[in-house]
Amino acid sequence: MPKLFSILILLSLALVAGAEQKTVDQLKAEAEHAATDQQGRLYAEIADKLVAVADKQFTDGESVKGHATVQEILQYATKAHDLAIQTRKKMKETEKSLRDCHRRLENMKRTLAAEDRPRVEAVEKELERLTEEVLESMFAPPGKKEDHK
Repeated sequence: MPKLFSILILLSLALVAGAEQKTVDQLKAEAEHAATDQQGRLYAEIADKLVAVADKQFTDGESVKGHATVQEILQYATKAHDLAIQTRKKMKETEKSLRDCHRRLENMKRTLAAEDRPRVEAVEKELERLTEEVLESMFAPPGKKEDHK
């Protein structure tokens, strides 16, 4: 009986952990219907999760799909950046997700073939710039208009 009880507890913990892991498609759907102040954080989380997808695609030898996913990472990171600065909501969470995404993309780049690295590195540098702009705008006065170009 104690064995059965411990197995049930482990099974329920595994289910809870699996339920907390949202897929990229679930996050995209959630972001579409979320309030504007929540969308930035969700877009940053999507970009972060897409790094694992791109990494798998490159590992599987699908570099064309991998590069398309890397461009999608940049699109979602840009959306997160724009919304965080525009709404001034969830800026710290957005900045943290973008920073994590940048770090993961940088680590992934190191494992790529030499011909795949330059395009990924360009996206990585742009992601770093976006992250820095969100961080800088967190400390800027709310009424200050900044030129981000």
